[in-house]
Amino acid sequence: MTPTPIDLRPGIAAVLKPLKKRYPAHVNRISALDDPCLRRLYYMRHDWEQAEETDDGLQGIFQTGNILEPVIERIISEIGASCVPPIRIVGTQMATRDDLLEKYQIGGTIDGLLQTQIDGQWLTAGVLDTKTMSPNTFRAIDGYADLSRYPWTRKYRGQLMLYALAHNLESCFILMVNKTNLYDIKITSFPVDMAYCEGLLSKAQQVNEALEFGEPPEGIEDPDACPKCPWFSFCAPDLKPSGNLEIIDNDELAAVLDRLEELSPAAEEIADLEKQRDAMLTKGQDVACGGWMVLWNRSEQHRKAQAEHIVEVWRKKISKMG
Repeated sequence: MTPTPIDLRPGIAAVLKPLKKRYPAHVNRISALDDPCLRRLYYMRHDWEQAEETDDGLQGIFQTGNILEPVIERIISEIGASCVPPIRIVGTQMATRDDLLEKYQIGGTIDGLLQTQIDGQWLTAGVLDTKTMSPNTFRAIDGYADLSRYPWTRKYRGQLMLYALAHNLESCFILMVNKTNLYDIKITSFPVDMAYCEGLLSKAQQVNEALEFGEPPEGIEDPDACPKCPWFSFCAPDLKPSGNLEIIDNDELAAVLDRLEELSPAAEEIADLEKQRDAMLTKGQDVACGGWMVLWNRSEQHRKAQAEHIVEVWRKKISKMG
């Protein structure tokens, strides 16, 4: 007798549902100010209740981070005591208190201050934020320039700089943790860029002025970024699609696209591992390694020259709305 498939999704949805809470933002949040869309920053404060409910996948990521946080803190404490010189993180979850930031209605909470022990004294090196990452993202980020690779890592730059500015410190540290191996940890650092900070302060001022007049500022109206925004339906930006856009009702297609999104992290990891494997192999050299054997086959293809012709190529880009 074939066992009945067990669908865990309704149970997962029921557990995550009460955790999807929305709160008003009374200040410009430091963690969000590096967002390229001024209108979204405005909505966070003025129309927070209009945001779409977080989907189960993203909410699960949030909860995973919350669960891992105390575990990672313990691991870092043990590792820090064994470092030379010893390091530690103090002042965790400390709210910013700074006259300049308060003037621009900016606030946030730091993960902590990184300290090193020199000649028996603990010296503060800079502000630190802990970020858990997928294996692919973890491998891709090694320095400040790499933070521009992804939309979510770009925001780390301004976030850390404003934290440092609030605490009158010159250095920023990001402690990165591989979610699949909590002992796979690295730290990258970068200095505070005052010109960069001034740009963020200017952005906060524009949001404050828009709130004063009750008129949202211009948005980015980006056909790639906007459909992923929680305020996409509320904002209704004029994206001007370049092709023919048809709204269709096809539950089967929607289910396939949802499932592909769920599997995409595994597909990315497989592709990354294949690249690593191929980089370690020599084409044509048969090898045996561990319990594996790699054998090569050589073949030749003879192609006749083709007359010049036009080939029509279509490339699709699939993004999730809301």
